[in-house]
Amino acid sequence: MIFSRKRRPEQSVAIAAFWAAWPQLRARSEAAIGTGDFPDDLVAEVSARVKGIHPELEWEFSKGRVSEHAFIVSAAGDTALRAIAHRWRQAAPAADATWEFHDARQAEPEMFEAVFQADGHRVELAELRYAWSLDEPRCEYDVVVFHAAFAAMTESERLRLAFLSLAWLLGEDAVETWIGGIDAVTQLPDGALPPQRLAAAVAELAGQYRDETWVLLGSSPDAEVPRIATTQRPLKPARWPVLDTHVAVTLAFRGRDNGMPDSDALTALRDFEDRLRDVLADAALIAHETSDGMRTFHVYADSARFSADAVEKLAKGWSAGRAKVKVAADHGWEGVRHLRP
Repeated sequence: MIFSRKRRPEQSVAIAAFWAAWPQLRARSEAAIGTGDFPDDLVAEVSARVKGIHPELEWEFSKGRVSEHAFIVSAAGDTALRAIAHRWRQAAPAADATWEFHDARQAEPEMFEAVFQADGHRVELAELRYAWSLDEPRCEYDVVVFHAAFAAMTESERLRLAFLSLAWLLGEDAVETWIGGIDAVTQLPDGALPPQRLAAAVAELAGQYRDETWVLLGSSPDAEVPRIATTQRPLKPARWPVLDTHVAVTLAFRGRDNGMPDSDALTALRDFEDRLRDVLADAALIAHETSDGMRTFHVYADSARFSADAVEKLAKGWSAGRAKVKVAADHGWEGVRHLRP
């Protein structure tokens, strides 16, 4: 099977149409930002352009980090839309002094100088306090959020503000990658600290994984069928937003009685892995697992650009046993969910 998957033509056309319309939208948007008055027809046209790419995408103007303004198109946590938003940004013009472009909401730490008002509640955001604990296998912090005003809020209101505050503090991508459980409480937790301390802790954690990091996982020693896996860490699809297609390359090998490779098979598998990495384009090797005389390499690819031709050709050259390549859309990375802690 030779597989080549391209993005839907209408999506490409809609993205191109957005950027073709951007010069006139830009001028009108700058004028609206300058006056603080956003005409209905401008909002409607920008919305129509974004919804033309996908109806569930969200957009907003924001203060830029480097440029004066930022235009953001967000998947709003929907894994099926993450790659689409990323492709929109890939097609964007280079940032200049006036505009920068993002495919996720950015951190807005200046919000913690403001007062949040909603549903009759007034919250001084600088008074939010956070306690957190590291879930080391998952490489994420579980966070407890407190504010004195929470006592007068419903649970859903507390959680909504907790989620919003983390997005303002860290940015959408960092929350998805480095934050696990989130709770909002009415009693000040032990060790609670100001927002900036949590931001520093998350930055330190992220810094530990700037370089590619792999970990070895294994079944229990008394398992009837041993299984080992090697995966990138942390195994979070938000780190590779455009890779939305799972390519599973499974090789049979002759090995030991327990189903693990002997030295000759291990050498052959490692050589295959090296050659697999060499042929990957618009894709990344995320993990591999071995059990019962089979090794599966888990590759994730950009469905808009990836072709499996080279991978299929490489698999056909495997002489130690059967080889199979299976390709499937997988926005949420369900194909490797069992390898996450």
